[in-house]
Amino acid sequence: MTGKGRRTAEKTVITPPTRGGARTERGSRRIAYALIAPGAAYLVVIFLSIILLLLSYSFRTEQTSRLVAPFDTGTWSDALADSYNLGVLWTTLRVGAVVTVLTVALAYPIAWCLLRVRRWWVTGLLVFVIFSPILVSVVVRSYGWMLLLGRGGLLNDALGGWLYHEPGVILALVHVELPFAVFPLLASVRNLPPGVLEAAADLGASPVRRLRTVLLPLTAPGIVASAQLVFALTVSAFATPSLLGGGRVTVLAQSVYQNIQQLRWPLAAAQALLLLAIALLVLSLFNRLSRIVDVRQRTTEGGRAR
Repeated sequence: MTGKGRRTAEKTVITPPTRGGARTERGSRRIAYALIAPGAAYLVVIFLSIILLLLSYSFRTEQTSRLVAPFDTGTWSDALADSYNLGVLWTTLRVGAVVTVLTVALAYPIAWCLLRVRRWWVTGLLVFVIFSPILVSVVVRSYGWMLLLGRGGLLNDALGGWLYHEPGVILALVHVELPFAVFPLLASVRNLPPGVLEAAADLGASPVRRLRTVLLPLTAPGIVASAQLVFALTVSAFATPSLLGGGRVTVLAQSVYQNIQQLRWPLAAAQALLLLAIALLVLSLFNRLSRIVDVRQRTTEGGRAR
């Protein structure tokens, strides 16, 4: 390149967007906001109305449907201090945590195997088998587990004592939530850099070390997203614990339904708000963990680049 050409290239700058282009962009944003606004406003209004109504019912002790009633904190004292209600809350959290760990642990190798399968028709068949339970009602699947674990069932000899007990509820919930755990894990595994595991193997890393130092850190966002989704669905589950628990295993959603049947609306409202608060708290913790993992990954990638 001649000196004149070099000076011309050095003087070349990127021109800022024109005023007309900025106006077009602002117009596009306004159109997008206008399209989103009706649906968002509808959801927000309905959600806030329900929350306000539940708050109104929870701060009363009268079994009445009136919107205005004497203010009383006795219902919240019953919900947070009664040993039975605390036991229901602890059962809900314990079942949610165990189901989340087991489901993610099972979904991770499934997602990895789907990635490693080379034939497209085999992948399609496996995806259909894994996600086909979503096409069946949760009630039907729960009845199926009752038949398998009940007297004369295929699993009665090995796991017959699990029916109407917490292990049976956990087993059925893992089956119900497994497809939802595979979705984010499969997306995370597919985003792995090509050849990263082969490069680690060439450097002498054992399979266990490749899993611990390469695969798990790179797919950590998918693991967090999968656990977040499974826990949120598990703590709000109703049909499966009701059928498989047989009245011996009571979770928070089931207790809310029972209190509504008994016209104990204030306690049902307080438990519903408590369930919502627990779900939002856990989801926020998962979001915080996801951001920490993302920051660490970016820091590590930046250090390797330098």
